[in-house]
Amino acid sequence: MSMQYFMYKVKDDAGRTLYGLIEGQTKDDIKKRLRRPNLFFISARPYHLQKLFKSRVKFQTLIMFTNRLSSLIEAGIPILSAMDILWRQSEDQTIQLVVSYMKRQLEEGNKISTTMEYFPRIFPVVYRALIRVGETSGAMTPILRKLTEFLEYKAKIILRTKKATFYPSIVVVFSVLVILGMFMFVVPTFQKLLLKLDVDLPVLTKVILEISTKMRTWGFFITVVFGGMGLYMTLNYLRRNPRVAAKIDGMVLKIPYFGHIFLTISLSQYIRSLSILLEAGVPLIESLTVANSTTGNQKIAQELDGIKNDAEQGVSLYEGFKKIKDIPVMLIEMIGIGESTGMMSQILEKVNRHFDEEIEYNIDRFLTMLEPLLIIFVGFIVIITLLSIYLPVISIWDSLSGY
Repeated sequence: MSMQYFMYKVKDDAGRTLYGLIEGQTKDDIKKRLRRPNLFFISARPYHLQKLFKSRVKFQTLIMFTNRLSSLIEAGIPILSAMDILWRQSEDQTIQLVVSYMKRQLEEGNKISTTMEYFPRIFPVVYRALIRVGETSGAMTPILRKLTEFLEYKAKIILRTKKATFYPSIVVVFSVLVILGMFMFVVPTFQKLLLKLDVDLPVLTKVILEISTKMRTWGFFITVVFGGMGLYMTLNYLRRNPRVAAKIDGMVLKIPYFGHIFLTISLSQYIRSLSILLEAGVPLIESLTVANSTTGNQKIAQELDGIKNDAEQGVSLYEGFKKIKDIPVMLIEMIGIGESTGMMSQILEKVNRHFDEEIEYNIDRFLTMLEPLLIIFVGFIVIITLLSIYLPVISIWDSLSGY
């Protein structure tokens, strides 16, 4: 019988449930091999590794993994022992399986950076590049510290974005509910009254009543739900093509006001990654390639790819950045200073701080404007709806007062 991977489930002497991967032929074979004084076997079943290779974990889980690994390596604990400790400490099932698989690969003589290549959705390209440098240089501890700082920075950006969008999301949802409530419950009540009066209705009233009637049909909900799903799936499918994705992202960058924010966010991620990679000693061309994958915008990534191609031909970064029209002048000049002084990573760090402040300012400014605009919009819809309802009533009242 051929060997295959099994996912096993055990409990340690503290009662914690642990999951791992091991090669074997049968379940009984796995059970025998896992007999240890401090582990209690529960179950085992065949497992397809491709499922694990495509898995993801929460960002906070990755930060915790990196922070713990950094502490263990800094304390002088060998990598295999560190992996075993991480496996026992982890509470996330996916990360337990990943660590278990990585430990097996390390026992077979593979490098940790090589094993991480199997999990591109868990360990970002910047992460893997820095780990590779840490292995080559023997400076794994400072590299892991840098990685922890980088991940915590990204977590802060994500948290700030969530906080920034939380209140507007509530206002938007409330606005939609108010409008739906008006058209589905308030308008129909008056519609019955107006039909009983049998009067000639104004055009505005007819339009509002027609919209209300359409919104109360199953066809409306089916169109909205399936139309939204279809649009989402179509955009996702189109974005698989780099050229189409670049065109879509290019249009996003042209959106008034928001385009500049998206550009700044993409450049901030690129500059931050490039700064860390260069400081860690990653070669320039590789740093440019890896940093390019962090922009989150295909249009910008395509333009920045030209900088890497120019650098391979011996062209300076300053000249390469000057060719891209959307790059802020300040960034171009600061890169020129970084090249001339030999302090590129420090200069890029300063530029990144400036971009972060600019992003925060623009988001706060947008949120300040958004609240009154949404209130005005909802108020306008409510006024138009009420006006369309009361116009016929006012008309009838005027005609009756004439007698």
